[in-house]
Amino acid sequence: MIILKLLGGVKFAIGKNSLVIDKPHSTVKEIIEKLKNESRNTQILKEENLLISINGFDSSVTGGKETVIKSGDIITIVTIIHGG
Repeated sequence: MIILKLLGGVKFAIGKNSLVIDKPHSTVKEIIEKLKNESRNTQILKEENLLISINGFDSSVTGGKETVIKSGDIITIVTIIHGG
């Protein structure tokens, strides 16, 4: 079982502050697709606007979208707000 903590725009798009994936492992790519399937607003879930932390490390330094997530890992997903 994998527990996702959802913050900011992701929490708004999904309508919950957490989700449970009932699988022993998954990838960041699969998790993003699951979020898009459950989202009320997929625009918020553009991959370039998401920060995904796996056990406190940014997924971009642990393998990016191909990072394997295992049961018990702590996953936090938040939108990055851009300004100009």
